[in-house]
Amino acid sequence: MILIVFVLCAGCFHEKASTLPAANQTNKPDRQTSGLSVIPGVNIQVHDENAHKQSVATKAITFVDEMQGYGIKSDNGKASLMQTNDGGMTWKAQSGIATSPAQNRLSFLDAQTGWLLTNESKDRGSELSLTADGGQTWEVIAKDLPVLGEAKEIVFFRFFDRQNGLIAIRNGKDLVLLRTQDGGITWLASNRIALPSEGVVTFLSSLEGWFIGSSSFPSPSEKNKAVVTFYHMTDGESWEEAGKMSTPLLPTALSFVDAGLGFVLLQLNQTNLAQEQVRQLLRTSDGGKTWSQHAFPAAFQPVDKSLQVSFLTSNSGWLWDARNVWKTQDGGLNWQLLTP
Repeated sequence: MILIVFVLCAGCFHEKASTLPAANQTNKPDRQTSGLSVIPGVNIQVHDENAHKQSVATKAITFVDEMQGYGIKSDNGKASLMQTNDGGMTWKAQSGIATSPAQNRLSFLDAQTGWLLTNESKDRGSELSLTADGGQTWEVIAKDLPVLGEAKEIVFFRFFDRQNGLIAIRNGKDLVLLRTQDGGITWLASNRIALPSEGVVTFLSSLEGWFIGSSSFPSPSEKNKAVVTFYHMTDGESWEEAGKMSTPLLPTALSFVDAGLGFVLLQLNQTNLAQEQVRQLLRTSDGGKTWSQHAFPAAFQPVDKSLQVSFLTSNSGWLWDARNVWKTQDGGLNWQLLTP
């Protein structure tokens, strides 16, 4: 381990989750799975009438409760910290951020306490800043984190409490985890952890996380499909396979509320646009043993292909792309475009 002096909050959420709305329990599990059960569920409805562009946060969105949230908006090469007090319906700028919008990550513990992580760029080193007044002022508490090189990708950043935080950094086919136990002043780097494939990652603590990856299906008769594989980490060091399913869809976003409750967003890649089902949401309430499948309507076509998702509880969650934010209050079965 190396002592060294990260903020999409994949889930800075601390509320106890309620039970997931039940899937169709009469359906049989999908047979094209290994090691896990996938149950077909009801289709998703998206309500986005009267959509129009507004000033909203489109990066690093995190909610600390049902109403209070933060995010980053990029405009003309500049980044601004945005705040909402009405669950994402309207947003207002808190402060300008003097760095590239693509390199910022946020993690808020509550309405007042948050961290801003800025990755290394051509003209400045990495920085970690702390706010104690809801983003009005920031104090730099750590600089030049060595592992955060310009070519590296920050795939996860979260503080789980006032002292303990985690940064996950993708470096090619490996993952490096940075951990702090003193509020972000000093960090320890893990050994390189091999990534099984391309995919998405999230963590519930400094030691427990999930990785959902995809690869080409080995059977020539299934050449247009892929295998989505679920991996679970409990020791902070290695991945254990938890099951797999065959599907033409690829994992693009992942959110776990707690050890039992999780959501995975799947969507087609550019080479399979002729398929009917473009996007699905997978839900689990038993720690990944059973997942229910829910298809988005084909008419739902976000501006940005890299659609993101975060859930606060079993019912409340948000979707966002480069222009809009949608909210669900029933576990992802109905989504409403948020407009003022």
